[in-house]
Amino acid sequence: MSNTSDQVVYFDVNLKSYLERPIFDVMVGGHDVGVAGGPPHGGPGGLMTGVPMRLGPQTVTWRLDGPEGMPGNGDTVSAVNRPVLTLEMAKHQYMGVHIYPDNTVELVPDDGWPDPTARGEEINRQWRAAHGQ
Repeated sequence: MSNTSDQVVYFDVNLKSYLERPIFDVMVGGHDVGVAGGPPHGGPGGLMTGVPMRLGPQTVTWRLDGPEGMPGNGDTVSAVNRPVLTLEMAKHQYMGVHIYPDNTVELVPDDGWPDPTARGEEINRQWRAAHGQ
């Protein structure tokens, strides 16, 4: 019998970044899931289709971007947590990858286009209030 972590599932992935700057080379388990713009937190994001993911703990990394001369541009950041992809999550077609300012990540499966998380909506609300939008 095969180990669960040997199982690969495929998702249509939507990336949602709640960072104050653009990011690129976003990788989940070694597979590119796209780029995200800066404020107001990356917009609706695009869709990467057919992204393979192994069941089990996921390593998530991204590279920082921004205006020329911005500190950290080009640096690779690793999520401080390792979200776990379960067999139950694999029953869905879409996967929302949510990256937060504290360098944590959530993987949220969905049967349709992934929505922002409650945490992400609060970050967006605070950003709009601070920037008069």
